[in-house]
Amino acid sequence: MTETKQAGGAARVEFSPEAQAAIAAREISGSWELRKLQKLLGELSHFDEVNQAAGDRAKTRMIIFIVVAVVGLFAAFFAAAVLESGLVFLLPLAAAAPAIYFGRIWSRHKKADLIDDFRVCLRPGLKDLAHDLDPEKKIRVRMDLAGPVDRKKSIQQELPPFPYLKLTETVFEDPWCEVRLPLVDGSTAVLEFTIWWRKLERKYRGSRGKTKFKTKWKKECRAAATLLPAAVTARWDENTLRSRLDPQRERAKLVEKEGVTGARLERFWVFKGASSPPTAAPDARDVVGMLLRLYGAMAKSGEVAS
Repeated sequence: MTETKQAGGAARVEFSPEAQAAIAAREISGSWELRKLQKLLGELSHFDEVNQAAGDRAKTRMIIFIVVAVVGLFAAFFAAAVLESGLVFLLPLAAAAPAIYFGRIWSRHKKADLIDDFRVCLRPGLKDLAHDLDPEKKIRVRMDLAGPVDRKKSIQQELPPFPYLKLTETVFEDPWCEVRLPLVDGSTAVLEFTIWWRKLERKYRGSRGKTKFKTKWKKECRAAATLLPAAVTARWDENTLRSRLDPQRERAKLVEKEGVTGARLERFWVFKGASSPPTAAPDARDVVGMLLRLYGAMAKSGEVAS
């Protein structure tokens, strides 16, 4: 273990070399033993929570000093007229300096922020599935923890603005996670998570004629669970598979992959936010439940698939 200083100058916390590399790159890849992967996700969860809290504190202090600087500037104009001295303008300048300082700290924390879905959804999901995994085999992982960054932009377009002055939509396509899980019965489960981040920026005139700006976010999530049986002769009860679907949010199909017939179940979620991307994520129990439903649709030995 080595000692690492967190983004923005937060208190020093010890992280393993693997965690340090993941924090710096904001990604995880490779084949992992379950125990080591759980330990790594635990370290990253701790870092993300501490980093987020430190960023929130820096943002609050920045706002406080901005307010003090603005109020001090107005007060300085009146005081200067009475005292006939320009020294009173040093007060708002003194407040502006820490506002800039805390603003930079907040910016550094934002750049180090990790997507919340890995600790809200994936980590507890792996814990629930731990006893079903083959301890002799490794888990293949590909995770991009950076969230909606510029390199993930898929669409940026101007929409018909009425009744606004300008309306811009930006879409970030983020297939952030794929995990391949070897199960104790020899079958393989593949979990894939994709997010479409939609950012809507509005420019409009307020009731007093001033130009204003407003941003809204929408987070569209898709989780896909694929179950690949160990035996080539495995069969599926499609009626059972489709009868358990929520037609508003789910869809299922059989897939030919790696020489076997597997089943794939997809589920969708939508979360809304205001000026920043939503932090809500799919519930881990829903994702684990998807795999359980796939198992329930696998025809038992001797049964004929519908």
